[in-house]
Amino acid sequence: MAPLKALSTLVSLIALGTQAVQAGLAQREANTVLHGKCIESVIPVSITANNSILKIDPPANQQVLTDFVVRWTSETSNVTQEVVQGTFVNKATYNIYTLLCIPTKQDAQKTVELAIHGIGFDHTYWNLGGSGSKYNYVEAALKAGHAILIYDRLGIGKSQKPNGIKEVQLPTEVEIAAQLVKHLKAGPQGQSWKRFVGVGHSFGSATLVNVARVYGNILDATVLTGFTSHDSALKAISTFTWTIASQDDPKRLGSLPPEYLVWNSIINNQQNFFTFPNYDPAVLQASEDNKWSATLGELLTQGTPPAPQYTNPVFVVTGDKDYIFCGGNCFQKVNGTDLLVGTKELFPSVKKFSTYSPAKTGHGVNAHLSAPQTYVQIQNWIADI
Repeated sequence: MAPLKALSTLVSLIALGTQAVQAGLAQREANTVLHGKCIESVIPVSITANNSILKIDPPANQQVLTDFVVRWTSETSNVTQEVVQGTFVNKATYNIYTLLCIPTKQDAQKTVELAIHGIGFDHTYWNLGGSGSKYNYVEAALKAGHAILIYDRLGIGKSQKPNGIKEVQLPTEVEIAAQLVKHLKAGPQGQSWKRFVGVGHSFGSATLVNVARVYGNILDATVLTGFTSHDSALKAISTFTWTIASQDDPKRLGSLPPEYLVWNSIINNQQNFFTFPNYDPAVLQASEDNKWSATLGELLTQGTPPAPQYTNPVFVVTGDKDYIFCGGNCFQKVNGTDLLVGTKELFPSVKKFSTYSPAKTGHGVNAHLSAPQTYVQIQNWIADI
């Protein structure tokens, strides 16, 4: 297979049409992609979030950051308890880059998906490889007749990049996601949908769990990829060899403040996101060349308490070799059940709970050769609910 183009150029594979400005949003309508068309928008999203007060300064240099990560991830660490000093209300408006794709033929249920990427990626995780690529989840959704909104999370890609300790935290990301659901329910671009489905990957999945916890059944169904409720994630974080992003890639990320972090090598990328040999090496290289950051605020505030008020269907889709959320084996038993099934503990009121684990697949589900079959499983599940 010919090497894939770098992820940062993927959106440019779609020829952009005439710019228009409507309702104060900068918008560009793309030419037709397979099974639909896409519209770019930068949306001002107003939120009120209960963020944590974090008593930590931006790392002065790499040695200071490395020392903090070592202390934080040590087995007897109490760093989180020391750093988190209560909460405050973060009331703000952030500019969020979105790509809304409309199918040529809408399914009978009038479905729209909201897809949230995880750490290390931007919105192009969902249209990996561009139009016609077998890794392109957006086109799989469009083929099924679903509209889909993908976006750059706060601090990523073309979205606003505020303070990465005080502002870019999980509670703020949760509120942004919820407001984007409300945006879809308001019928942007003259569209209207009856069924609203959340699809997440990794940190994006954790975001959706918290949306369900805070907002109950705001979504009609939730798909969690690259995710379980297993407690191996913090251990995996210690293997990321976190680096100050602006120092790791000055050309791409040089403008980011020092609390924005990335892993430091393609070796680390492979270990945490890929399962050899079930991927194209060009995809691994592209993901490394175009990796995005996480903030100290996100890392220190992540967590997925149960969502007892949520009762709608849930589908957990996680590779059997996921290193971050399964320690490399998602079929290991905890309290008599495998890790995917065990994630039901986060949704005690849900009756329709399903799982699927693509074989020989690591954490970056969309980046593996198994992606097309995984997409079929997700779209069939959505059609059946």
